[in-house]
Formats: sequence, structure tokens, C-alpha cells
Amino acid sequence: MSGAPTGGLAILVDAKRVNDLLTQKSGAKAVLRSACNTIMFMCFLTLFTALALGEPRETKRAFQGFVRRRFDSAAPIKLADVASVNDFWRFHNESFMPGIYGADVEKYSYPGAVVAKMLPIQGANRLYGIARMRAVAIKSDMNCLIADQFKSDFPSCYGPFHIDSIDRGEFGPLNQDGQAMFSFFADPVGDNYHGNLATYPPGGYAEALTSDYLTTEKKMREMEVSGFINEKTRAIFLDFTIYNFNLGLYAVCRICFEIAPGGDWTNTFDVDILLQRHLTALGSGSTFDWIVLIAEAVLVLFVLRYLLEEASEFVSFETKGGRTQPSVKWDYFLDGWNVLDWANLLMMIVTLTIRIQTWSVAGDLTVFVGDPKDVTVAQYADLHRVAWNVRMIHSLVCFNTILTWFKAVKYLTIVPYITTFMQTVTISQKMLSSWVVVFSCSLIGFVLAFSTAFGGEVSILRTPWKSFVYIMQTVVGNSEMKVIYNVSPLLGSVLIVFFVVGIFFVIMNLFYAIMVSTLSEAKAEEDAKHKKKIAQLIDRLTDLWLMVKTQFRLDQRFRSTFPGLYSRINKRKKNAELKEKARDEALVLKIKARAPDALQMLGPGSPQWGRRQKRNLATVAQEEELVQSDSEGSEDDLGPLRSLEQIKDKARVMDKTFASTGSLAMLKDREADLGPTTEDGIDLVMDATRHIATGIIERCSGSRNVLLAEMGESMDVLNNVATVLDVLGKRARDLEAQQKQVLKNL
Repeated sequence: MSGAPTGGLAILVDAKRVNDLLTQKSGAKAVLRSACNTIMFMCFLTLFTALALGEPRETKRAFQGFVRRRFDSAAPIKLADVASVNDFWRFHNESFMPGIYGADVEKYSYPGAVVAKMLPIQGANRLYGIARMRAVAIKSDMNCLIADQFKSDFPSCYGPFHIDSIDRGEFGPLNQDGQAMFSFFADPVGDNYHGNLATYPPGGYAEALTSDYLTTEKKMREMEVSGFINEKTRAIFLDFTIYNFNLGLYAVCRICFEIAPGGDWTNTFDVDILLQRHLTALGSGSTFDWIVLIAEAVLVLFVLRYLLEEASEFVSFETKGGRTQPSVKWDYFLDGWNVLDWANLLMMIVTLTIRIQTWSVAGDLTVFVGDPKDVTVAQYADLHRVAWNVRMIHSLVCFNTILTWFKAVKYLTIVPYITTFMQTVTISQKMLSSWVVVFSCSLIGFVLAFSTAFGGEVSILRTPWKSFVYIMQTVVGNSEMKVIYNVSPLLGSVLIVFFVVGIFFVIMNLFYAIMVSTLSEAKAEEDAKHKKKIAQLIDRLTDLWLMVKTQFRLDQRFRSTFPGLYSRINKRKKNAELKEKARDEALVLKIKARAPDALQMLGPGSPQWGRRQKRNLATVAQEEELVQSDSEGSEDDLGPLRSLEQIKDKARVMDKTFASTGSLAMLKDREADLGPTTEDGIDLVMDATRHIATGIIERCSGSRNVLLAEMGESMDVLNNVATVLDVLGKRARDLEAQQKQVLKNL
């Protein structure tokens, strides 16, 4: 073995060196590293889960329920009852104002009544600074169409809301200075509001609601009488924040009324509960807030560690020509598990970025606690951007929790069938990608079909997005098809049938088939790997037994101690081996007998072409000829000609065969005894000649085909050998690079 090559492709054929490499890779050091990685990920998973569940959700839900009951569900006028301008002012006067100032408003008129800096609402709840009413209006004669025959009757119109049609001019009664009562307020710090009918920018005609009830009530009455809400109004916002000093919670509230050009009112009530640590990094400075901040810092360290680990898997540095250049392995991104890891880590980075941005935004806000007479609408403490950021953080954490716990499967390979599941996901990537394309295209078609056909009659299908939500609810079985059928029985029935057949019967069953097929393939691969591991274990145990038996000479000791038993055991082994060998030989002969003759499958190219099986000979002369023949089981194929008797005069032959006594004479030389050739015999010879000539032509053609087929097979073999050599060369270079990397790390 000393003369064997040690480099290049020799690595691949040296079983010992390959086993050594595998042993180094899967040795105790690798097992220890894997155990450490698993423990670290479990700590990371526990920390992330604890932070995700660290907020007092029960307390937040209870506080949110209190706010909703006070201003909507338990109020005299509910939001759902508001469908006109008069309804809005009734809601404002009977539900909103009592919700802010309480039902007992006479206390504000008592002599010596002091206006509170933070208005008490109920119990430990306070109005955080001031509240705000904001209206967004549009200009006339924009984005609306009036038929020519009606233009004289309708000199002005108000269409749907558009960013270019916002009215910024003053309106309302004039004051003592000759200025209009209502002027446009351009909010410099506000954000867009995404409503059900449109997206509304910050700013508008705004008025403040302070802790001074009498002044605020008078102002609201004047606004109602002066037409603050009119036909050009397209959205009304009631913004306020309630602070509970017992819980340290902020209820950021926004009641929105959207008015469509057709007169329909769409009302929503958003309540976001914020903690103090949503506004500042340390929160209220309690021990728990410190622990949360430290835990988040540790989570950031985990994220950085995993980012570097993932980056090291697809980015490497190679030295070429004395220069170190980075190299990217793009195949890394073809693995779905790697994409999952990056999505998980990037979402955590985005979450951290939004959290820091939220602290920055909240740090710039100030709450007004001065004299209500000095307040302006610009001093409203707008926490809606903070609330939107917190809502976005919760959404990211929601999806990231799924990804993180799904990724935990990779570290639980000791659980049965976990590796089979992972292999199933890996194998099904390409097919699932195609399935997603088919499903998405079909889903888009049905979304547009339902929205186009029923969007005008059914509110839940009014827009493509709402139609998409409705269809997804249908997929999970949480919608009613009856609303579509009631609008149009015929068209609705056809679309429902197409939807059920296309989505459920075809596409979803296609998904099930893909998963079942890939699961079967993964199970087969895992079974093969398991059998290989079992075989390796058996080989190792066998080698261990042989080593122990050789080391302690168990065979010799057993022979000297129990010679008779040892002899009987050996005889039984030999007999069993002989019987097994006989069975194997019989099986081989049986398989050969059943296998088709390869020479016959060649057709005209077979060496047996032009020969046929001999007939049984009935004379002594024929038996002698059989003995003298070169081919005992076959003869030349002469077509219809089989013997000389076919071309000679048979009557003359028979006369010479028998003596006058009638006894059988001795057979003599056949050439001498046969008579002259008959005319039929000549024709028979010609037919045999034609048969031989035809056979020669077929044999030449068959030989040519066999030669071409052999040359084609030889070419395929050579191409495969070239491919194998190319693969082996790449493998050798990879192993050489791995060995160099190992030597660098040592």
C-alpha cells in the first residue's frame, strides 16, 4: 500500500482516508459542537418567546374593553347608528362628550370650579392632554360627473375623495377681525390614515377639545350651527388618548367617520393600548422594565451571532494571485431552510429598527398640561404614529414567532421522523413553487370575478382586496356563499361551482398529492440512510467482536475446552455453507434458463443466423453423419432442402435397398446408391440457393446494425466515463480545498 498515490483522485478511491475524513467530521468534536448549537438555539428560542409573551395582554384587553364600552357599545348612540350629519352631532353630543366629560356636567358650572390640567374621565383614567376633532373636505366640481341635461339644476357637485381635491380654504362665519371661523390646519407630524374608502393625509379643519368643558361645549355648538360638517366633508376624525395612572397604560383612540359621495357612512373605532416601555427604552424604570431591556440586548447579540454564522456559509475568501477576494456560493440560497433563516433574522432586525424609531418619535412628543385658554390644536399629543409602529412590531413578532418555532425543527433531529419531515420540505420546494404559481393565478382570477360580478351589490366584495379576504375565508370554511347566490342565483351558482371544483377538487388535491409524493420519496431516502447506518453499526460491532476474539484467543480456548462441541459446530457450519452454495448455483441456473437468449435477440446479426435445429435421424447412416458433424445440435439452413433423398429418384433407391428374398440389405455408400437428380430436385436446389442468398444479405445487414449499436453504446460509455471523471475531478478539488481549510484551522 505504500506505493499507492496520495493526491488528486486517489482520495476518492482510498476508503480508509474517506472513512477518516468522515470520522473527523462526525467525531466527538462535531457532536459537542452540535450539542452547543442546540443548547444556544434553545436559549434563543426561550428568550424570544418570553419577550413575545412579556406584555400584560389581559390587562390591555380589559382596558380596551372599558374604552369601547364607554364610547360605543354602552353609549346612548352607537357608531353603527351614525348615518348622516344629524346622527353624527347626536353621537357627538350624547355619546362622545359625556364619554370625555362624564354625564354629570353641572360640576363644571359650580362657583369656584377649578379646571383640571388632566381631565378626569372615570376612576384612575385621565384625558392625555387634549382631544381633537378633524374634518377633511374636498373642493366642489372635482372628480364628479353631471349629465349635460342636469347641469343647470346642479351648479356644484362633490365627488369622491382625492388627494388633489382637498379643500384648504377658509369657510364659516366671519369673526370680529373679518376672518372665517374655520381655517385649514396643516399637521406637520401626522401620518396618513388608511381608511375603508380612501387614504387620508394629515391635516384638515381641526378644533381642540380641552379640559375646560364650558368653553369646549360652546365651541362645539357653534361648529354644529355654523356647518362645520357639510356636504363637502369626506372624513371626520375624533382623536384622543386616555391615560390610566394605576396601570401605566395609554389608550390611543381614533373614531373615524368616512362619508362616500353616494351618502353611505363607514364608521370605525380604533383603540391601541400602549405601555410605557413602548414610549421609552427603560419604560417606567421598574425592575421588570430593566430585565426586558437587558433581554432585548441579549437577543440582539444572538441575532448578530446567527447573522455571522449564516453569512459564513455562503461567503468565503480565496487567495488568487496574492490577492484575497470574496466568493459567494449562490447555491446556498436554493435551500429553503437557509431562506427561512434569513427571513427570520431580517424580520428581527426590522423589528428592532422600528422599536428604536418608535422611542425616537415618542421622545419628541410633549403633553399639554397648562391653561386651557392658551391651548391650540397644534399642541395635541399625537401618539398614533407610535401606536402604528407598535402594531407593526406586533405583526412582525407574530409572523416571526411562526418562523422561529418552525426553524426549531432542525434542532430536534433526535425525535423520530423529524428528518423525514425536513427532507420532505426540501424535496417539495420546486413542486410547491409551481403549485403556488398555479394557485395564485387561479385565486386572482376568482378574486376579480367575484369583485366584478357582485362588488356593486355585496359590500364584502366591493374591492379586490375585500374579495380576496372573502375568498380566503371561504378556503378555510369561514364564509357564506348564500350572499352571492341571493344576488344572482344563476351566475352565483356557476361561479361557486367553478370555485369549488377548481380550488378544492383540483388545486388543493394537487397540493395533497405533491406532499404525499414527496413524503414517500423522503421516507424512502430516510429508510435507505437508516439501513446504511444499521449496516455500518453491524460492521463496527462485527469488527469489535473479531478484535475481541483475536485479542483474547476465544476460538482457541473454546476448542481446547470443548473439542467435541467445537468439531460439531464446525461441521454444521460447513454443511450449511455447502447447502447454501448449492442453492445459489441452482438459483443461478434457473435464472439463466428463464433469461432470453441474447444471441437470438440480435436477429440477423446473430452468429446463429443461417443455421437451424437438426431433425431426429432414423438411419444408421444419419447417425454416423451426426457424429461426424461439427455442430451437434444444428445444421446449415438450406430452406426447403434438408437431405439428398429430396433430389434423387426414390424408386431406384428402394430397389437397391432390398434383396430378392425381401430382406433388408446392408446400407452402403449413399453417394453410390442414390440415383440421378430429378427435375423436382433441381427446382429444390434453386430454391435452396435463393434462400441462402437471402440469408447472406440479411446477415450482412444485421451485422451492420449490431456494429452500429455497439459503436453507439461504446460512445455512450465513453461520454459517461468523461462525465464521471469530471465529477471526480471536482470532488477531488473540493476535498483538497476542505483539507486545506482543515489544516488552516488546526
